[in-house]
Amino acid sequence: MYIDTSVSFMFLLCILSSGNSQTLSDMKQLYSDILANHQKSLIPNSDFSSPLEVTLQFHLMTITQFREVEETLQIAAGISAFWTDGEFSWTPSSYGNAEYVIVPQTTVWTPTLVLLNSVGTLQPLGLGNELSVTINYNGSTTVSLGEILSSKCSTNIYKFPFDSQTCELEFAAWGVYARDIRLLAVSNSIDLSSFTPNSDWDLVSNIVTNPSTGYSIFKIELTLKRASLYYTVIVICPFILFSILNPLVFLLPVEAGERIGLAMTVLLSYTIFLSMVQTSIPAASNPMSLLLIIMIATILLSGIIAIVTIYITSLYYREESTKMNILLKFIGEKWQRGNRITHVKPMCKDGEKDNMKSKTDNIFIKWKDVCDGLDNFMMVITYSATVVLVCAYFITISI
Repeated sequence: MYIDTSVSFMFLLCILSSGNSQTLSDMKQLYSDILANHQKSLIPNSDFSSPLEVTLQFHLMTITQFREVEETLQIAAGISAFWTDGEFSWTPSSYGNAEYVIVPQTTVWTPTLVLLNSVGTLQPLGLGNELSVTINYNGSTTVSLGEILSSKCSTNIYKFPFDSQTCELEFAAWGVYARDIRLLAVSNSIDLSSFTPNSDWDLVSNIVTNPSTGYSIFKIELTLKRASLYYTVIVICPFILFSILNPLVFLLPVEAGERIGLAMTVLLSYTIFLSMVQTSIPAASNPMSLLLIIMIATILLSGIIAIVTIYITSLYYREESTKMNILLKFIGEKWQRGNRITHVKPMCKDGEKDNMKSKTDNIFIKWKDVCDGLDNFMMVITYSATVVLVCAYFITISI
């Protein structure tokens, strides 16, 4: 019983080993036979009443770089193409059970795929590379093309640095109409099995389509989202800190003599900070970055604070005999710091009371009171404007 089992097992091994027993002579003969009458300049379609179907699979390796200013996306990718060549067919048993053969790309017909929205020269993918083509005994043929692709990508940096960009790559069989070759997709998504993530951009989604035009188009749509942590720490946090610091100028007493110096220092710091971060913010005008618009508005607000600070200082040192207009009197009366003292006159001997008059009934407003009122008023206005600007930015980018 054990001997019969051993014999059966050895017999099975012999059958399995004979399945791939082709020799070098078999492969040479197969190579010569299938290429003897092959015309690589002709589309290998067995029925020209319908287009040759070429199925494509897009493999994304990595996102090399994305330049928003130049509107250029550079990726490392590959494309596998599958089609049936009507000229190739053989019986595997006649060639040592050889079911496929690998030949150089230059010896057989392959589809000429071109990236239509390339930023460089329009040239076939894989040009100049020594590629190999796999031919199966039933005529199914496969070639894999690899390339560093640079494509044009329209950008929208309005929500920078919380923006997302959608880029398209359009491939076509160059010089061949859709009636001759039809490009199809293996699936409606790309292959990410060999994808290496980018540190600056995250791949959010992808889709593969075949638009209907005069030419057969193979279209890849990639949606990228910017990694915003770096810009949040380097740009947005200092910007908010400057915005909080700026109105504090109005808390300093005029006698300290540092109000104008602090206001001008904050204004210059804003300007220097903007010149430092402008290299990080993409320079585009259509549309312009909302963050850059908010920063420019904040600089204008800082300039207004510096001007008002100088004006308040000039009011503080005015003579008390200088005439004061109604608006300044109102600000000095309603917005000045501290509490007023109510003066009450004593009762008359005949028991009649004089009317009690508060400070607001008969009071002498000094220029110091006006300066205090302007300080309080401007602090409320500038902090309100700052809160509105910051909230408007974060609400807009969240929509």
